[in-house]
Amino acid sequence: MFPSWQKCTVVFFWVLTLCFAGTAGYAQTARHVVVIDAAHGGDDAGVLGVDGAAEKDVTLAVALALQKELSTGGGLEVLLTRNTDRTLSLEERKKFIQKASPALVLSLHANAGFGKIATGFELYYPGFAKARAANKAAPAAGTPDNRHLNDTVKLARLVQKNLDNLFPRQGRGLRESGIPLAEGLAVPVLVVEMGFITNADGKKKLTSGKTQAEIAAALAKSIRGFF
Repeated sequence: MFPSWQKCTVVFFWVLTLCFAGTAGYAQTARHVVVIDAAHGGDDAGVLGVDGAAEKDVTLAVALALQKELSTGGGLEVLLTRNTDRTLSLEERKKFIQKASPALVLSLHANAGFGKIATGFELYYPGFAKARAANKAAPAAGTPDNRHLNDTVKLARLVQKNLDNLFPRQGRGLRESGIPLAEGLAVPVLVVEMGFITNADGKKKLTSGKTQAEIAAALAKSIRGFF
């Protein structure tokens, strides 16, 4: 027979062990959900670049490469709005995001315009203008309603840094803009214009499997750094 104090000690350590086991189990299974949006698709080719290269094909290729890149190391559940060449409306994309309840959304695009000599990548994030208008009594930065906007800027800076390393002196800056995909969503949404498909050199890079993998690696590093 054990003395009563020994029984209490045994019970205490047994309960403590169960608590730590439960905590460890949670730590191993907790995952951040990330949504990667491959813009356009199906009937919507997006921008048509040099030699008829379609934006929809570039965004899908990089999205698939990014999902593969993030699948290693654990801790993340990566969902794609589309993983094939199919038509997907804006509302369908938003419903997908709402159902997924992700920690962040990265929307991939290829750029056009400014003539055929324009080069470089651009990053677009939702601005604080609407938030200021809706809540004039409180500062735009730091309020609970704007936390996801602050987080988007944080993500944008990480992506900018890592794409700068890949494409030195080709960054065209962070741009505050209205983003239809982000409207009504209280989650960080960042649009990545990966390059100009209407530029011969840009098209060559964006359609290269090697460059697509390098872009995916830079974006993956940014996403991991965000958490």
